[in-house]
Amino acid sequence: PGYSLPEGQKPDMDRYVRYMKTQLRELVENYGPLGVMWFDGDWEKQWMHERGVDLYDYVRSLQPDIIVNNRLYRGGREKGITIDHSIYKGDFDTPEQRIGTFQTDWPWESCITIGKQWAWKPNDELKSTKQCIQTLVKTAGGDGNLLLNVGPMPDGRIEPRQVDRLREIGNWLQEYGESIYGTRGGPFRPDAWGASTHKGKNIYVHVFDWPEAGLVLPTISEKVVRAELLNGKSVSVNQSEKGIEISVPRADREAIDTIVVLKLDQPVDMK
Repeated sequence: PGYSLPEGQKPDMDRYVRYMKTQLRELVENYGPLGVMWFDGDWEKQWMHERGVDLYDYVRSLQPDIIVNNRLYRGGREKGITIDHSIYKGDFDTPEQRIGTFQTDWPWESCITIGKQWAWKPNDELKSTKQCIQTLVKTAGGDGNLLLNVGPMPDGRIEPRQVDRLREIGNWLQEYGESIYGTRGGPFRPDAWGASTHKGKNIYVHVFDWPEAGLVLPTISEKVVRAELLNGKSVSVNQSEKGIEISVPRADREAIDTIVVLKLDQPVDMK
């Protein structure tokens, strides 16, 4: 059965906004400072552009350094990407259920479920550990952030299967997090073979699928002075005018992600 308003009451967006603002103030003042305020629900017919501008400004008045997503407005987005930042406020884009494209000029965060849907349901089909880690890597390689959604059960607990999956991702990050935390995407764009991240004088090449002819990456202006696998094993790298050729023995390739570290003579220049 649908929800019915008490007798004599009619939908009133202004009344709702006043109510919502008191809740937002309570969250910021009693539980802040907060890192992110993530809005959704802009499909409501009465939620117009002006309301979004007002809400963004209101939240920033409560905490000036808070980060707010881009779902404050009716329209203004295409596949989660803000069309015009001069018109539509919001500090980062929100591609949904897909990995965002390579984008270094504006922050973005892919919101993707660990299962098939946002809410929990019994026996939902979960993404494998491999899928989750490769999604994380490709997101980081595109210079984005990953919001991996989990849905609590009716009693508030996170389903043990989902807990196990998160723990498996965490274990992988404990070992290989250097190639994710504090990095930026690129310089090589994500492709069928995998993705790349960089930090300082290091490029981390994440290889999921090795091309039969070997992996050849585009040329870069920096010089590769040394190369090795992140786990310390050796790797063969040849840099020439044709590009950067990388070869790793099959026995040393990881099932989920083989990470090659290219150590450069200077930091990566993405300009």
